[in-house]
Amino acid sequence: MILSPFETTLLWAGLCFYVYGTVFAFAAVKTGNAKSLARARLGALVGAFDHSLVLFSYGARTGRFPVSGAFEAFLFLATVVSLAALVLDWYRKLAVLVVGTLPLAVVTTLLAIMLALAPAAAGGTQSVSSAWTVVHVFIAMGSYGAFAIAFVTGILYLVEQRSLKQHASASILGLMPSLEAVARVNVRSIAVGAALLAGGIVVGYLRARKEFFGKGPEWRVDPKIIVSTLTFAVYTAVLVLSARPAFRGRRTALASVLSFLLVMANFSTSLFGSGIHRFR
Repeated sequence: MILSPFETTLLWAGLCFYVYGTVFAFAAVKTGNAKSLARARLGALVGAFDHSLVLFSYGARTGRFPVSGAFEAFLFLATVVSLAALVLDWYRKLAVLVVGTLPLAVVTTLLAIMLALAPAAAGGTQSVSSAWTVVHVFIAMGSYGAFAIAFVTGILYLVEQRSLKQHASASILGLMPSLEAVARVNVRSIAVGAALLAGGIVVGYLRARKEFFGKGPEWRVDPKIIVSTLTFAVYTAVLVLSARPAFRGRRTALASVLSFLLVMANFSTSLFGSGIHRFR
């Protein structure tokens, strides 16, 4: 894919701000310095803003929905997760969530850049341009963002639990909310993600049924559909089990971390394995 000079500048600027924020986030963890934490928040905010402008500019310039390729999808995921972490930090005083999501934003943006530089995958299908396709993509990407927050909070829960047992330094523990607060965000993120993914699957199924009606049942066993359904089933099972005292807390956190592998599998099938969902 070809980005304009303006989009390229914003893309790299956003990555630099994510890295800037990550450096100060780690400094805040080590020292407990409020100024370092404020700079971490600034890095996350400006990075997400820059990448939002990239997506809007690319969509306006090309005249297509700006989340129809692998590059845009990974960039959109990094942006959504960063903004969600900032909102939760503002609303629930969860500064540690910004600290946890910044490295994820850096890695996801680097993946987006690598995919932008790579040759286009052969056999990619043209996205169907319709309002329902836009709804389907936004709901699905929103679910992945919620699962990413669950992934981060799951890691934070495990780290905080271990830190408490080992009597970690006050600077680290000072950034951490209670284990109960982290667990609540973790479970609610799973619930939001599962609900959004269910909606995305239903909208996608109805759209695909209309698009491929009379062309055979092969589309129903498309790898992306299978992996998405499996992802929904696993996260729903984790959500149900999280209500049981024996599974609540550490086991739910660990399950939310491991289940994120299925979200990555969804992206992999869109890149390599799907006939009707493959990114261009």
